[in-house]
Amino acid sequence: MLFYFAGAEIPGHRKLLLQEQVPDVALSFMGLRRRVKGTQNWSIAEHFEETNVILLDSGGHTLNREGVEVAQAEIRDIARSYDEFLESQGNAERVDQFIELDALAMGKDWIEDRRDSDLFREKGIAVWHEQWGVDALKHMADQHEYIAVGQGTCGDRDIIPMLRSMARSGVKFHGMGFSSPPLMLALQWASVSSTTWISAAAHGETMVWTGTELKRYPARYKAQARKRHRVLFESNGLDAAAIEADDPTENLKLSLWSWSQQIAAINQRRSEAVTPKAKSVESVTGENRSGVVETTISEARNDDATLTSPGRRKRLLPGIETEAFTHRYTDPETGERKSRTEHLLVATDPNVRVCDGCHLKGMCPEYAPGESCVYEIPVRVRTKEQYEALVDSIASVGAQRMLKAHMMEEVQGGYPDPVLNGLIDQLARIVKLKADLQNASFTFSMQVQQNGSAEAGILSRLFGKDAVAPPAIENRPAVPVDQALADLGIADVMDVEIVEPD
Repeated sequence: MLFYFAGAEIPGHRKLLLQEQVPDVALSFMGLRRRVKGTQNWSIAEHFEETNVILLDSGGHTLNREGVEVAQAEIRDIARSYDEFLESQGNAERVDQFIELDALAMGKDWIEDRRDSDLFREKGIAVWHEQWGVDALKHMADQHEYIAVGQGTCGDRDIIPMLRSMARSGVKFHGMGFSSPPLMLALQWASVSSTTWISAAAHGETMVWTGTELKRYPARYKAQARKRHRVLFESNGLDAAAIEADDPTENLKLSLWSWSQQIAAINQRRSEAVTPKAKSVESVTGENRSGVVETTISEARNDDATLTSPGRRKRLLPGIETEAFTHRYTDPETGERKSRTEHLLVATDPNVRVCDGCHLKGMCPEYAPGESCVYEIPVRVRTKEQYEALVDSIASVGAQRMLKAHMMEEVQGGYPDPVLNGLIDQLARIVKLKADLQNASFTFSMQVQQNGSAEAGILSRLFGKDAVAPPAIENRPAVPVDQALADLGIADVMDVEIVEPD
């Protein structure tokens, strides 16, 4: 899948894309038209490297936005300028693909008539709009090799299965304005274009590839996010200080790097999510196919994968153990005391982290190629004392982090750091938890309810105070010691020593 980094019509973005050697770029004719007078004199070849794969987007979607009204005469003038731009300065030869001017205000017939040219049949991409219906999409698939679909269309209508079927029959699809990695994985897209990477500068977002996923932090969380991933930035050649200082160029570099990693991961997953045998495809679809069919992970089925080969035994996941203990209970049927063996789930050190895959391998003092992590954390929390010790450790770590953050705030000029505020709140909650553990007490409460109009209340019936009826619990007078001993069969006590309890 080709991922075109759009926005190359803007000089600053184009310069950065060339500087970072991004191979696949897209530019919008409508965006260029707003910045350049006389677009017919603007040469694509003069502004890009020979190695760049270039997609030219007409920018027609800007004419279709809700609330935008453009006269048909102006749209015809835009279409004429677009055609002249393609035909002049060798621009048609330099672009790899171009997207048609899909101005809905002109009607479907006008858009279709513009597709009748040799240049469009060679490099043009037709755009399908949801309001045209599924039948129009099927007709376009019969007429055109390359069809563009917007992300909003895929999100509002469940057409992915249909697009997937068409893609398997040879139709190539282009995703316009895509920013959803799951949607990119849902179909074998031939190409995708997006300006999402520019959001780092336009909206203050922070986009970080963590190694497994792309995280997008909104502007209000950018300070915490940039401090959290500082080591990651530096290990990949980025200027962490400039990113924290909100330098727009460095943040765009981070966005470019993160999206490049995300697209590489998507392409890798798609290459791995392949049904290995034609027989497996037949068993799933009931159709006779030859060769290999590429699908996403969610599509792939392998009926043999659930079978366990002889000699292999299932075992617990790393990091989990069980401990046996004897549970004693009373049989509800016979009343006999019985026992049975049960198991407790215990978390342990999984010991599966490998030095070569650890994000700290560049600075860890115990790093060893091909070895597993040498560190372990032997934590057991069973008793009250162990629980309190764990809380003490958490409080100590929290206090250290809070004080270090306070020092960093002072060194940086005393500007209030929202990260420090969060650490203070966390430490306050831990201290309160510790205080609650130390002040643990026992409380007994009883709720008594009386129905009806009985003359004597419940408490009066129990304890007899001011009771009309005799109490349920009779107050008996104290029994003399001699009488109690006689009742127990003990007589003639010669001497008694009273021992005070310790």
